[in-house]
Amino acid sequence: MTITQNVASKLVVGFVVASMLFTLSFAPAKAATTDDLQAQITELLAQIAALQGQAGQGGQSVASGVCPYTWSMDLKAGSTGADVMKLQQFLNADVETRVAASGAGSVGAETTTFGPATAAAVSKFQTKYRAEVLTPAGLVNPTGYFGPGTRAQANKICASAPASDDDSNDDANDDDANDDDSSTDLSGEASLKTFEVNDGEESDIEEGQEDAQIAEFKVEFSDGDAMITRLDVELIDTGTEEKPWKTFEDVSLWVEDEEVARMTADDKDEYLDEDDGTLRFSGLDIVAMEDEEVIITVAVTVQGSVDDIPATWNIGANSIRFIDGDDVTTTEVSTDDLDDAPSDATVSFDIEEEGGDDELIVKSSTADPDARTLSLKDDARSDWLNVFTFRLDTDDSTNDITLNSLPVALTLSSSTYANVVNDVKLVIDGEEFDDFTVASSSVAYLVFDIDGDVVIDAGEEATVEVMVEFKELTPGNEGTTIVGSASSTQIDAEGADTLTVADSQLSGSATGEEHTLRVNGVSVEVGTMDSDLQAMTEAAITDDRAVYTLKFDVTASDDEDIFIAKTAAKSTSTTPTSAGVYYFVTNGSGTEVDATSTLSQNLSSTAETSESQFVVRAGETETFTLQVTYDPDVTGYYAVNLFGINYVETTAGTATTQQLALPVTDFETPSENIPD
Repeated sequence: MTITQNVASKLVVGFVVASMLFTLSFAPAKAATTDDLQAQITELLAQIAALQGQAGQGGQSVASGVCPYTWSMDLKAGSTGADVMKLQQFLNADVETRVAASGAGSVGAETTTFGPATAAAVSKFQTKYRAEVLTPAGLVNPTGYFGPGTRAQANKICASAPASDDDSNDDANDDDANDDDSSTDLSGEASLKTFEVNDGEESDIEEGQEDAQIAEFKVEFSDGDAMITRLDVELIDTGTEEKPWKTFEDVSLWVEDEEVARMTADDKDEYLDEDDGTLRFSGLDIVAMEDEEVIITVAVTVQGSVDDIPATWNIGANSIRFIDGDDVTTTEVSTDDLDDAPSDATVSFDIEEEGGDDELIVKSSTADPDARTLSLKDDARSDWLNVFTFRLDTDDSTNDITLNSLPVALTLSSSTYANVVNDVKLVIDGEEFDDFTVASSSVAYLVFDIDGDVVIDAGEEATVEVMVEFKELTPGNEGTTIVGSASSTQIDAEGADTLTVADSQLSGSATGEEHTLRVNGVSVEVGTMDSDLQAMTEAAITDDRAVYTLKFDVTASDDEDIFIAKTAAKSTSTTPTSAGVYYFVTNGSGTEVDATSTLSQNLSSTAETSESQFVVRAGETETFTLQVTYDPDVTGYYAVNLFGINYVETTAGTATTQQLALPVTDFETPSENIPD
């Protein structure tokens, strides 16, 4: 709108107002009742508002409060919310894109519902900014869909200032439109070079899924530009020959994330023939420049309840119609022979029952605590101790998974659950659960009531910690071991429906490390495990050997000092010796080597000594170093494993207690290839 037009419009409004006021002033006295005057005033105000709308006035003060504003999601017919109202206010700020002249959606009367009037206003906006919105997407006609391209342009305009009806902007936009018209002119006598049907992003979809991208049509023209005006898309059930209108709700076409067309698919009258599943998309106006690929994505929305599933469907294109720069219209049908691929090529996709892909898998966790001695008390309960950590993984699940109940098992070696355990709780991603039932025996089966309070997002996982509070440990239960485990078998969880083991929706298991319960005991922690090959270069000495160095920490309980003999010896992995520290040797296959004549060892420690023993004071930690030299009779790879320690609780004690070094794999040196 030019300045002259704007002034003229204002003069018209002023003239109408003056004329109507003049008429009111000289109306016959007998007609000038209060009701009559009010009616005339109301009519006058309505006409003024209408004229202001036509003149481009009245909206800027309202819309100026919209910007700056950022839209972050797509909007389309049926969308509701604050974003829709902001969009209407933004569009109403420009006379060329107003939603309505009066009533719902007009300036000052914007709503939160995206209806036909809003779609029409979005189309006006897309046309006005054709070069920024339509052309990059290969479109000629507007879509009325507030998608990524349209949203980006609106956000750009509304980034820091309100939209304006400034005349200079109008002129600039007119120039853009003119440039765009010339940029989309078609040239040349185009021929269809490529028409391929490829898999979409999703080949497995479910009941009720919306806009699932199941196919991509790749189109390319040679010898000229073309505008695709029509596309026939066929849906074929490969199994029971189910009719598509009993399966699909709608089918839509997209170019670069912009929706270009949508057809109802649940009405058989929409199909070209009731005996097949072909939908005809007309009036597309998708521009494809010479030798430039255009990807048309086909998406489907599946009905919420489908009778015959699982089912496999094929999708293809029966024909494509286009017009080139010479205004020649061509239709390629499925029997045509194209350069790269036949146009009747199809791809398949599967439809499954809603929730069919939902799953929950029990997995081991790297956070599971290593095997250790749990230092308990004989006169008080223990603190909460983590005995087992595992994961619940939804992996490729389509829907979020709600957890109703979760079982775990605690296996005890020489006692019962009731004699050793006071209480148990689960910590799932930081949230505690302590309501459970238990079947008590040497294997205690605990089922925790989660009651839907844990929801694991699709594709994510949750970490579960099993925390135990132990009772006072009696002498008879000294040395009892405990192992936690979990299996998917009895888990109660839901995705779109209840998950079952039979459908492989629940799977996996995990087992924790073995922990030893002691009042008067020690813990053995791994330090560094090294090896060094010593090759003999002197002519008189032909044997090579390896020196293995094993460092580890020994911690005594808070109640008693412990005493460890200053001796070390090789022992079989099932029969500890009476030495203070014992170890065994394995070959490259992991098999224990039973040879002692070629072994020598030395044991040292930071601990203080008492005659022939090392002393680890109550609550203290000391470092031990075992050095083993091995000269094998047979060439091969060899490693040394720390097996464990023997200790007594007095210098003259005769009751020796064995403490294993667990897990065994942690207490193993690197292997060396030793020549004989």
